[in-house]
Amino acid sequence: MARSHSDDSSVSSSSEQFEQEVDYFDDNDEETCAPVIKEHSSLDKTQVATLVAKYGNSSATAWLEFERYRIWQAEPGQVPESSFPPVQGYMTRKKWVFAWGNPLVSDVKALGPTANAFVSWARSQGLVPVWCCIDANLEKAMAKLGWSTVDCIYEDVLHPAHVMQMTSDSNKGKEGQHAVKDLKKNLRRAEKAGVVVSEATGKWTEQMRKDVNDGIERWKKNRAGPQIASTTFVAFTDEPHRRYWLAYHQDKIVGILILTPTGQFSYLIKNCASFPDAPRGTSEALIHRGLEIMHKEGQAASHSIPVSFGITASDGVKPVSNLSGWKIMSLSKVYHSVSMGAGLFRRADFRSKFDSDHQPAYVAYTDGFGVDTIRALLKVLKK
Repeated sequence: MARSHSDDSSVSSSSEQFEQEVDYFDDNDEETCAPVIKEHSSLDKTQVATLVAKYGNSSATAWLEFERYRIWQAEPGQVPESSFPPVQGYMTRKKWVFAWGNPLVSDVKALGPTANAFVSWARSQGLVPVWCCIDANLEKAMAKLGWSTVDCIYEDVLHPAHVMQMTSDSNKGKEGQHAVKDLKKNLRRAEKAGVVVSEATGKWTEQMRKDVNDGIERWKKNRAGPQIASTTFVAFTDEPHRRYWLAYHQDKIVGILILTPTGQFSYLIKNCASFPDAPRGTSEALIHRGLEIMHKEGQAASHSIPVSFGITASDGVKPVSNLSGWKIMSLSKVYHSVSMGAGLFRRADFRSKFDSDHQPAYVAYTDGFGVDTIRALLKVLKK
């Protein structure tokens, strides 16, 4: 794990047991039963990117991969609670439409009406809606609409000031937990190996871009097993809104960190990876340097700048609204098996080094959420 951070864009799996015993990926079917969907947005990628940067959360940043996500937008005046027609990114698989993250709205009061509008559109297309990776505000709105909601994921949020304090020299001997000791050990390894991290935003040359893309391709080829992720690792998507740090070893690029804005005064670690030839501790050094800059910029602006790792899988499924516990006992076992086999918990292990806060996130549904739905979701997430 010290050599390669499985970031928010991808998760690697090498579990033979998962592939042999839990075959949720290969359902041997085609999209022949999928409804023909009428597109419902005229927004281009630049317009969506601008809205995501201003109003979005970590999940909404995935929508910019237009080859995987479609964009729905409410009709003008359909949701008067928002100053602009709300926007929602989604993926489809056969009869399901998976709305991904909260819709973009100017006011939380618009969440319920927006959900109603999106669901009405989805059902008019012959689709079964499932809402994934939503926050507490949307969970409450969906519950009021009669949807069942479950707690099976959470968002890892970092506070740069806290990370700087716990990794400072003055905190020597006061780590208090193994994860922090491991982080400091890997930071020292990277420093001893001569890894240097510097921001590359706005300083790109064609050779630098080539070296980064080549490194990412080698990183991808170094992984094994099915990959489950909401996005793919494309370094220069939405470049105008993103910030980049590069790790160098012996004048060679060996890793990259990409931050993207999510609403006001916050960032998402969109991607972080140390390439196969990087010294141990490179990923930790990249993230630590990015957090150090965010801490300094927050001090200068007199406000904190939280940084999110994005969504992480919980170890089970818990009922939240309009659902009794006994109905999801078997579903929780399936979810845990899938998460374990796909290596999703390794992501949590890495993130724990930075002592992140766990902010609950939810999945909402109305028409059942069984094995067939999980299979469909894994299919759209598989890369």
